[in-house]
Amino acid sequence: MGNPPWRFSSVRVTRRLYGVSFEARGRITSVIGGNGSGKTTVLMVASGSMKPDEGLVVRPSSVGAAWQNPYLSFHRPTLVEELEEAAGSRAEAVRVLREHGLSHLAGRSPFTLSLGEARLASILVAAAWGPEALVLDEPTAGLDRQGKALVASLIESLDLPTLIATHDTLFAAALSDWAVLLSRGRSVAEGEPERVAGLLKRGISRCVARCLLGLEGGLYEDA
Repeated sequence: MGNPPWRFSSVRVTRRLYGVSFEARGRITSVIGGNGSGKTTVLMVASGSMKPDEGLVVRPSSVGAAWQNPYLSFHRPTLVEELEEAAGSRAEAVRVLREHGLSHLAGRSPFTLSLGEARLASILVAAAWGPEALVLDEPTAGLDRQGKALVASLIESLDLPTLIATHDTLFAAALSDWAVLLSRGRSVAEGEPERVAGLLKRGISRCVARCLLGLEGGLYEDA
């Protein structure tokens, strides 16, 4: 797939990261680990919103970001206005909502959206201005199985190199081409998501994970 969209070499951030090294591979890379492991800090460095104290970071020149609290992405009265500001025109905002089946939310205040709707909307806003890549922080937090499947389908449909920080190893296995495991601010493993997730708990194959989330490409599809 050409050059990796992100490469971290001995990256340090005071009291947060202690020498993280990894190379993203494929289109979707998940960074997994427990609370305080450094996942969000990695995303902040990857997005360019935080500079490391030491080390080398190779990153795309433009990165869209959706953070764990999706409501922090919003500041306009309606969702269509949020997307209009990001995409540059009302016509494009309307097209984006229609393409992703969210036209019914166009006139809603983004602050009145459900958590699942807000997560979808924040990802669309992050992608609407045409970045070269995305970083997504805990995009399935607080969602049920159906909500996770909707988020997964949206991420796949955007067809952008994506770096995801998540606790959700099932989601990571279903969606990712590559995974990185962090522990206490250090990268301790990287590789196929099934193998890396298996270091935290019993590994699960991509096919079975997609099946459990009800995504296309699993062993079966929900009726």
